[in-house]
Amino acid sequence: MKFIDFKQYWETRTEYRLIDVREENEFAETHVRGAELFPLSKIQEGNLPEFDGRALAIICRSGARSQAAGKIFEMKGESCTNIDGGTMAAVASGLDCLG
Repeated sequence: MKFIDFKQYWETRTEYRLIDVREENEFAETHVRGAELFPLSKIQEGNLPEFDGRALAIICRSGARSQAAGKIFEMKGESCTNIDGGTMAAVASGLDCLG
């Protein structure tokens, strides 16, 4: 699994499909603009998002759940990039990136 920091992700975001693996209430509170909600609990049950050919980037609050999801994706043959520091890094970035 590859790791990139949030600012690097934001500069190259058009290259990625961003999957937020937090739960619905967390996502509703704040999320990175353009992120798609797909909770880790669903991924752990074997329900994976349909892959569309774009590079996959995964984000959660701080990084632990996105690492767990990334391992599952990679076991299914999908490479992915973990956003280091998660949504907390997005908030701290000062960029206009939250939805």
